[in-house]
Amino acid sequence: MKVRRFIAIILLIMTASAGRVAAQNVSLYFGENKTLYDKRYYGALFGEGIAPTFPTFDVKIGWADNSSSPYASLCKHPEVGVGFQFDGTGDITAASGPGMGNIYSIYGYFDRPFMDAGRFRLGYSGEFGLAFMFNKRFDPVTNPDFIIISSPVNNHISLGLQAQYDITPRYDVGLGFFFNHTSNGAVNFPNKGLNAFELALRLGMHNPDSGMQTVRETVDDGFKRGFRFAAQASCGVMSNEAKFDRYIEEGVWVNDHYPKYAFEVNALYQYCRTQSSGLGFDLFVTPFCDEIAANNGRGESYDPISVGISVLHEFSYRNFATMVGVGRYLYHNDGIARGKILYQLVSMKYTFPELANMYAGIVLKAHKFMAAESIQFCIGKRF
Repeated sequence: MKVRRFIAIILLIMTASAGRVAAQNVSLYFGENKTLYDKRYYGALFGEGIAPTFPTFDVKIGWADNSSSPYASLCKHPEVGVGFQFDGTGDITAASGPGMGNIYSIYGYFDRPFMDAGRFRLGYSGEFGLAFMFNKRFDPVTNPDFIIISSPVNNHISLGLQAQYDITPRYDVGLGFFFNHTSNGAVNFPNKGLNAFELALRLGMHNPDSGMQTVRETVDDGFKRGFRFAAQASCGVMSNEAKFDRYIEEGVWVNDHYPKYAFEVNALYQYCRTQSSGLGFDLFVTPFCDEIAANNGRGESYDPISVGISVLHEFSYRNFATMVGVGRYLYHNDGIARGKILYQLVSMKYTFPELANMYAGIVLKAHKFMAAESIQFCIGKRF
């Protein structure tokens, strides 16, 4: 009952706010998530072959870009906005008893149609924000088996495809399929993370009085294809999983935090205003590798420097950019990426043209396309 009341309050506040700020669109999503089975620990936690499901609810407030920008025309006037998501993970229980609390996320999103045929639209979406869990996280005494999430503040990432159909000029219905990820980026352990596929029904409402419906004539900004170069440095904090593993066996929950650094130079060929592809050279620094060696009991020594080369693709919209990359280590022995050859990078950046094309953003590094190694803040410069 409390959860339903909370959702109703959030819905009323956000829909009322949408009218006050002349939002063009308010959309509601009602869905079901199927967790992605992880053989490393799902068998012990839920039972062999069991991957729990849980309900989800979203409300989004958005604005379509109907400006004269070439980006708006090229991307078929995408929608950007803010959203709230409720994940009913409080219904997920472990085989041993205690379970997991609900997750509440606030995020920014980008929805872009790539096919528009009259009343029917097909497109993709991306979300990035913060996910909050207020109760029933991992606890070595009261909830020792639930190793999925251990921190109250996490990151929320979602990628998806959705289809929409206008049933009237003001309302549309649709269906969306999303991949959702929630974790803290190895700031605290345990941090197995929650990965799930979501199927959701959509109801969209358009505000005909927003005064933003008219599409303006596109103005050419003189774009030219060519190579673009960048150099960036990033820094974050992460916990020592080896130390966590060592002490948790004694019933002591330890999460000491250490700095983690990375440096990258890349060369991308920009073949249209929104798309670039190329290569990056990565250098990672793990200053606490001696601490890892002292706690993992293997009697090995590690090197704080790792290097790799990555294949990159960047999608940009105005001054925002999202980059994804898959890299291969050329050398690594830091005690973290033991036995791993590949790594993955996901970043979001904002460029300040008035500051000599400097940019700032967030970089997430992962292994096996699902296990976050670290999350860092970055600064860089485009050339």
